[in-house]
Amino acid sequence: MPMPINMIKSNIKLLLITASLSGMFFTSAVKAGTPEDRVKTAIVYKITKFVSWPKKKQSLTLCIIGEGSINSELVKINRKNSMGRRLSVTRKDLNAPVDKLCDILYIHSIDQASSSKMTRSLEGKPILTISDGRSFAEQGGLIGLARKGKKINFTINKSSVDKSGLKISSQLKSLAKVIE
Repeated sequence: MPMPINMIKSNIKLLLITASLSGMFFTSAVKAGTPEDRVKTAIVYKITKFVSWPKKKQSLTLCIIGEGSINSELVKINRKNSMGRRLSVTRKDLNAPVDKLCDILYIHSIDQASSSKMTRSLEGKPILTISDGRSFAEQGGLIGLARKGKKINFTINKSSVDKSGLKISSQLKSLAKVIE
């Protein structure tokens, strides 16, 4: 027996309402990046152009740990080229084996103890750790981003970089605060 036309219209309305609500929830779940997030993302992208890994790579995996509006900006550099290496951006949780999965790790919006634990576990491994967390480079991370007035500055921890086996160009070092 065919479905009555009123019942079909009712089902279509219900489907449209559901689709609208899904769109509303999806939109609110993905936070748009702030201007500061866009600047930090541009810096992260540019940094990748001034770093060499011990083994030549055709692609670089940028892993993101933490939740926040910068994630939507970092994802925008997915599939971009950095000095002939294709960037692949992915999100990971704190328990992921990032030492096996990531070439670059952007850490943000997690507690300092977890950030320090992650940094210590990656010491001596060729993974470029970057964070906007407070005193990240001073605590062993490779590159820390910090807002100073209207600018985003970055700090490079030279001894952590040396232990990692990564090479950071002198051009990039000249733009950063370098600590031992």
